[in-house]
Formats: sequence, C-alpha cells, structure tokens
Amino acid sequence: MGAEANASKIYDNKHDEVTYFLTRKEATGRSTRTLNSYSRILREFFHDQFPDLDPGEVEIRHVEDYVMALTERGVSQNSKKKYLEILSSFYGYTMKRPQFEDITGNPAAVVMEEIPRIRPDRPDCATWENACKLINAIPDPRDKTVAIILAKTGARLLEALSIEKDDVDLEKGFIRLRERKGGGQTVVPIDDETIYAIKRYQFVNSDSDSPYLFTSTLGGRLSKERIRREVKAAADRAGVAPKEERRFEKKFTPHTFRTVFTTLMRKQGMKPYILKYIRGDAKTETMDIYTRVDRDEAKEEYLNCIKEIGL
Repeated sequence: MGAEANASKIYDNKHDEVTYFLTRKEATGRSTRTLNSYSRILREFFHDQFPDLDPGEVEIRHVEDYVMALTERGVSQNSKKKYLEILSSFYGYTMKRPQFEDITGNPAAVVMEEIPRIRPDRPDCATWENACKLINAIPDPRDKTVAIILAKTGARLLEALSIEKDDVDLEKGFIRLRERKGGGQTVVPIDDETIYAIKRYQFVNSDSDSPYLFTSTLGGRLSKERIRREVKAAADRAGVAPKEERRFEKKFTPHTFRTVFTTLMRKQGMKPYILKYIRGDAKTETMDIYTRVDRDEAKEEYLNCIKEIGL
C-alpha cells in the first residue's frame, strides 16, 4: 500500500485494525477509488489528527474535535459527512469482529447523525437547450465529441475519458463505459448523431496509436481538466454561464450534462430502471439486483427518448 497523493493508491496505516478492514473491503470488490478514499481518511484521522490513539481508544469527543478541525480547514458540510461515513463504516465493521475486542462502539456514527447532508439546488442553466448551445460553441472536434457523449449518455467525465477504441461499436450503436462508479461497467446505447460525431473525430485523429478514444497531444488519455476548461469557455461563448461564475446553481460544468441528461430522459418518459442502467447508478434496492436490462430494449427506449443536439 502506497501513500502517494494519487486516486489509484491505497494508503498505509499503522493500525492492524485499519489494514484488516481495507484488505477485506478490497477482497469483497470495493473499487480502487473507494479504497483510496477509505484509506486516505483513516490515515488522516489516525496518523495526523490523533497519532497517539489506538482505534479502541477513540471517543465521541475525539470525533467531534476532528469535525471542528475540518471546519477550520474550510471543508464543506457534505465532505465532513462523507469523512464520518468512512469512519463509521470502519467502526461498524470492526466492532462486529471478535478479534478486535477493544472496539466496542461506533463513536463516528453518533456524531454523523448530527450532520445533515446539504443537497444543492439543480443548476439554473442545466437545460437541454443550454447544453446544445454550449456543445455547438466548442470548436475542437475531440472536445466537442466528449461533450456530446456526456450530454447523450449521462456519463461521468472520467467514464467518458476512459473509453477505449475497442469499447466503441458504431455499427450496432453501443459504447462500453468501463470506469463506472463502484468499479462496474455498462454497455450503453448511442444515437446516429453521436455515431456521426465519433466518426468525424476518428477521421481527424486517425494517426493515434493510443488505446484510448480521446487522447491528449502527448498521446495519453485526455485530462479531466482540459474538458472542464473547455466546457467553461464554451458556456461563456454561448451565453450559458460567464467564465467568472462561481455559484453552483449558475455555472455549467461537465457534470451538469449528467443532470441535463437525467432531466430530459425523465421528461421524455424513460422507464426508471433503464435510466438507472444507462446512468450507471448503484443497485440500491433488492429489485435492482434481480432486474436484468436487455441492451436492445434499452436502446429502443433510449432512441425513443433522446433528442438531437443539432450539430
């Protein structure tokens, strides 16, 4: 386990209880991204905040002091909630294992109950019309194609940038999204307009030997920062949101496309279980586990609901 500040790394921890927790979570299929978050927060708590405390010695007051320290650092309410959820998960797990007899309670869970999660309002600019104007204001074929996929599949930015050439089936009209949240993958439908955009981009990028569909000038996978910057600039050019806008409900980011897609599909009457499948949402209910989505059924439903951008 390395300690580099890297989302693909799992941080070392001096406590055997934490190491046991992380290795068991890894064995049960937690994604690298999730393990990174778990290990990073647990390392911060036990190594940086309370280096002299063993896990079994932590009390509610210590967790409250940690929350105070996070507040002084300017950590958002939702992030504080997330950090405590990780701590609570660790304590909830270890207190049920008899080998950790010193851990008899879950102090993080007590404090976590007092921190409500703040759900931000939907961005005012998150409309299909604004998304279309923004996409048409992106001059670069590569960046435009990324934005089209975001708008037309509801994919998260990393999911779109992780698409490899072998993941694209333009003949049948599907794209495989590998890096879905939670470590899974989904094959999602695309329409003719998206297929056209991908073909156009592939034509101008035919010399690339990278496995990735979207590559940087150096040949590697395109960075998230590049697309964030281009979406921000295009939103300004299109009159959707000024560059200097900082308010969440007024700015347009790559993730706003996910909101736009979801809203459009709901308005168009897409079946909820198909929408969850295309969005790559986690299976949160028992029915989700036993619901198998047929790709052709999803494609038919998708094509009945998706709108054209007007490229």
